[in-house]
Amino acid sequence: MTQAQLLAQTLQKVRDLTMWYIGMLKLSDPYKEFEVNGIKLNSVYWLTAHLAWAENMLILEMCGDDSVKADWLNHYALGSDGTLHTEKPDMKETIHLLKEIHAKSMELLNNLPDEKLEEINKREFGFGGDKTVRMMIQHCIRHEAMHTGHLSWLCKINGVKAI
Repeated sequence: MTQAQLLAQTLQKVRDLTMWYIGMLKLSDPYKEFEVNGIKLNSVYWLTAHLAWAENMLILEMCGDDSVKADWLNHYALGSDGTLHTEKPDMKETIHLLKEIHAKSMELLNNLPDEKLEEINKREFGFGGDKTVRMMIQHCIRHEAMHTGHLSWLCKINGVKAI
């Protein structure tokens, strides 16, 4: 197994948990925004769209050549104010896009030679000064895991017993 395949396997395990929580929330209103201590939390829909944007950018755009094009997706980019795009697709279509982006990402990562991991990513963007393809993949994993935790909290807030 290559290092890239191990990273792909790790990303897949995180995605499995993300999809489990999204599935647990299927009877909840995906657009509902809860407030805690006067702070508005992101909705299930926003988190799903944001995860699609993030994987598309971090894996497909920065590490590959074949990103998925959806004009509305950039509304959920880094720095988004948490509002929902007025011309958004429904939750089912958004989940479909999330799955499409993930399938392309898995194909890319499972075929990525290890030496490519040390190259500078296509946008020359970095975290802590590290601009390698490896860091973009690692950040995608940790980023999704963090938002998966948010989905677990939304289960609790929605009265959905998850664990």
